[in-house]
Amino acid sequence: MKQRQKMVDLRDYVPAGKKWPGWLINLGERFLGFHALNTAHAHIEDDWEEGSQENFFKLACKYLNLQYDLEGLENIPKEGPCVIVANHPHGMSDGLMFGDIAMRVRDDIRIVVNEFLYCVRGMRPYEIIVDVYGGDKAKRANMLSMKQMLQWLREGHCLLVFPSGSAASYSSEDKRVIDDPWQTNIASIIRKTASTVVPLHISGRTGILFQLVTLLAKDKRASLLPREIKRDGRMRHSIRIGAPIAPSTFSMLKDDKALSDYLRLNTMLLRYQEEKKSAGSPAPRQMAPIDEPIAADKLAEEIAALPADTLCYKGAKSGLEVYAVTAEQIPLMMKEIGVQREITFRAVGEGSGLSCDLDSFDRHYVHLIMWDSVHHALAGAYRFGRSDQILDKMGVKGIYNSQFFKLSPKFCEFARNGLELGRAFITKPYQRHPASLDTLWMGLGRYLVTHPEYRYLYGTVSISNEYSRLSRALILSYLRSNKMHPDLQHEVQSLCPPDGLQLYSEDVRLLPTAMEEEKLLGPLVSKLESDGKSIPVLLRQYLRLGGQMLSFNIDHDFGDTLDCLVVVEPWKAGERICMRYMGTTQPQ
Repeated sequence: MKQRQKMVDLRDYVPAGKKWPGWLINLGERFLGFHALNTAHAHIEDDWEEGSQENFFKLACKYLNLQYDLEGLENIPKEGPCVIVANHPHGMSDGLMFGDIAMRVRDDIRIVVNEFLYCVRGMRPYEIIVDVYGGDKAKRANMLSMKQMLQWLREGHCLLVFPSGSAASYSSEDKRVIDDPWQTNIASIIRKTASTVVPLHISGRTGILFQLVTLLAKDKRASLLPREIKRDGRMRHSIRIGAPIAPSTFSMLKDDKALSDYLRLNTMLLRYQEEKKSAGSPAPRQMAPIDEPIAADKLAEEIAALPADTLCYKGAKSGLEVYAVTAEQIPLMMKEIGVQREITFRAVGEGSGLSCDLDSFDRHYVHLIMWDSVHHALAGAYRFGRSDQILDKMGVKGIYNSQFFKLSPKFCEFARNGLELGRAFITKPYQRHPASLDTLWMGLGRYLVTHPEYRYLYGTVSISNEYSRLSRALILSYLRSNKMHPDLQHEVQSLCPPDGLQLYSEDVRLLPTAMEEEKLLGPLVSKLESDGKSIPVLLRQYLRLGGQMLSFNIDHDFGDTLDCLVVVEPWKAGERICMRYMGTTQPQ
């Protein structure tokens, strides 16, 4: 190997370094990792002189033995303005692997780095330098760097950014090493250039010595970054690239802080590993064969015999009708409800496992049935309990959700003015029918108009095991952070809380700002799900109506479903929604 000028010389970083003996300088450079960097860089320059066409990042990863497993390379756009944002767990090696990955897709990249890396001669053509150490001089230099970034993106190129600006540090609050705060000026640049954003996550963290120096004197740790590269070369890293985030999303985030937190959340969600099905997993539940459905003509006869006042709503064009009836009024339809419930719930990984899903609560609850008067078929159903009547006759045990939650006397008093909803389903032929759920709610709304004593709706919405563990944890964390009822959440206690279903604490802190707009939740869940499904339709409906959460429970007898107990005040949902579902804006 040809003798070359050192890329980084320890003599330049110690007082009177030129007077130190060569053996001591050499020992120090080996300990700090400078020797490995200088050797690798010399190899790269030798390769170029010999005619190698490989880019700097690829050669740097080769000679520093930086190895990684990669998922999602196809998510990087091949053209157009693009910002790839990444966490920063290690230091210099992150930038080298980052550049190597991006250069596989496009060669028009610039990577934002601090001034320490200017010594890396081979990296200079790809750099935009920022000063992360502050001061007036740094501010002036960074203004120029910001202009460079804006210009680069406006020309349609790709920018690689570590928004934290420095390697991750130990957090005493979280008891773990986490990214430093992300700088909002990156979010500002993204907004101004309407660039597509791609999140990228790198696994791992720096060593104990680096973290100890960070705690004692953070501004002195830069000299240990080369040593960290040696450490990084002894392990294999996992790197995941997430789905692109379109500029249209930015309008749902109120300011640059919200956008920055949203991008960080998207990045950090990539680190969660999905649970693996192992040989020790529980055996599948035993499921009884489902009973045969009831003949359509018999159901039609039963519907035709219902009193006129049981009809709550009739669709003008859809042929769908909604009736509110008791179990005694519809013996055959009750059997059909039980069969269709079981079919529908099993299809999403839930279900009672019985041949017909009926229980003791069906006998004293009111059933809201949606009937297709054209095709003579049950399209869907809800059931609701008139809480005041149930509490007077049966006490709290007559409330279905008392099986899963401990309900305080204060909550029961509140519930007297409410209907407990549950067991909702829409049969498969009608699940894609645009009017199905709306029709059911129109029937419910008309019932509320004629029964003004009921001002609240409460009940559980289920999130089945068909959703990944990460999606369930995200939905749960979002609801806990953004949608809890300020008073009643303390009056309901879960009997089987989902304690193990959670995000890391530093990610949960992002949710109030990153996910302030509830319409951001569905698209994010869709990115996490292999089949692209969004949040459950019923949950979306409750949130649309201003629903607030009371508590959460795992139902082990129903496919380990996550149940979210929610309360809604429909008359406070807004004039447009009231007119749609109740046909009026005021209770009668």
